[in-house]
Amino acid sequence: MELSVNVLSWLGQPKKAVTAQTIKFNRFNLTFNSRCKLKPGQLILLNIAMGIHSLREVSARVESCERCGPHYQAQVRFVLERPDKQPYREAITILKAIEQTVPASLRAPLHMQAL
Repeated sequence: MELSVNVLSWLGQPKKAVTAQTIKFNRFNLTFNSRCKLKPGQLILLNIAMGIHSLREVSARVESCERCGPHYQAQVRFVLERPDKQPYREAITILKAIEQTVPASLRAPLHMQAL
């Protein structure tokens, strides 16, 4: 799985993407290692690609971020609704497709979602 993180500036503009390593993934959340120190509650943008499926700049909110050796391990939850509270159906469909193609070693069980 290819993964990169865009941290948003204080003006809401995405900064340069930083590559990250996927630890666990499901259609609701993602755990990854990167060199970005993130704050709980912070909104970030993720670029995800797996096989023929890809998503660019999907929003996610940081649930937790802890130092893990030379990197930081972050757990994020995807933000999959538009400002009008309607779901992003296309993004949800692609996340489900990616979840089905991810190797079992990276797949997080749905019952272990972050709350």
